[in-house]
Amino acid sequence: MSLKIAVLALFGISAASISFADQMGPNGDKFYEEAAHYENACKEEPCKAPYTEQVVYNQKNKFNKLSVETKEVLKKIAVEQAQVWGDTILEGDYHATGRTRLDSVLAFYKGNELVGYKIQYSEKAWYTGDCDFNGSRESLKGCKEGRIVEGSYVSSDAQTYFSDEERYAEFSFVGN
Repeated sequence: MSLKIAVLALFGISAASISFADQMGPNGDKFYEEAAHYENACKEEPCKAPYTEQVVYNQKNKFNKLSVETKEVLKKIAVEQAQVWGDTILEGDYHATGRTRLDSVLAFYKGNELVGYKIQYSEKAWYTGDCDFNGSRESLKGCKEGRIVEGSYVSSDAQTYFSDEERYAEFSFVGN
């Protein structure tokens, strides 16, 4: 086997072992660019034209302007996005319940056209680095409780979605 083939095989094995829940649908590149433009335009309030944003769902405040169907689609995407945590944050000193919650949804627009959604989702979790966690639910009682939180962008047709590079999964002691 040549060195070139060995390197390519090793690269293929490495790439296959990395988990990605992100999905690139039709016009995904265009949506990715629009999300970046939106993020830059809305770094400070109010957003710079032509972009605007609106809170359309907030679990904590029991606020919902989403249709049942849209909320269900966004929740399913949140659950799928959280699946990568097994190969990322949960490889460290954290344990999560596995029940993903859709926390908030911002709709963002270019002019009057809905471009997509910025979603935040989380799971109840425990920091296990300072306690005697042995894998049992009972041993979590001595661990610090919090939530694993992450954000993603979702296109208006829900065909493209990707993790927010500014909001990768992190553990928070606040906001249970």
